[in-house]
Amino acid sequence: MKYSILTLWLLLLVTFCYLQSCTYDKGDLPLPVKTAPYQTAIKPILVTYCYGQGTQACHVTASNQGAPGDFTAFAGLKSKVDNGTIQSRVLTSGGGMPPAYSTGPTALSSDDLEKLKTWVNNGALDN
Repeated sequence: MKYSILTLWLLLLVTFCYLQSCTYDKGDLPLPVKTAPYQTAIKPILVTYCYGQGTQACHVTASNQGAPGDFTAFAGLKSKVDNGTIQSRVLTSGGGMPPAYSTGPTALSSDDLEKLKTWVNNGALDN
C-alpha cells in the first residue's frame, strides 16, 4: 500500500511537470511594420497641404508663391528629404509648414504627420 501511494504521487508529479512544459508559447509576436506608401499615403498629403488651393499655388511646377521645390514629381520631394528640408520645415514643431497664410489647411493632422515621419524614416521610397 505504501509503495502504491508513493508511485501515485510520483506519477502525479511527473504528469504535472509534463503538462506544465507542454505550452504552445511562440514568444513575443513581432510588432506590425509601419508603412506609408508614397502613392497612396504621401501623395494625398501633398495635394492637401503643399500644392495650395484656389489661386494660391505653392510646391507645384509654376508656383506663384515662390515656394522652393516642385512636389508634383517624386524627385522634387525626395531631394528635400535627402537634404533635410522636409525634416526641419515639416516634421519638427515650429517648422512653419504649411504656413499660417495658406488658403488651405495651416497645420498637418497628427495622422498625416505620422505618415510623413514613417515614410521618411523608412527611406522615403517611391512606392
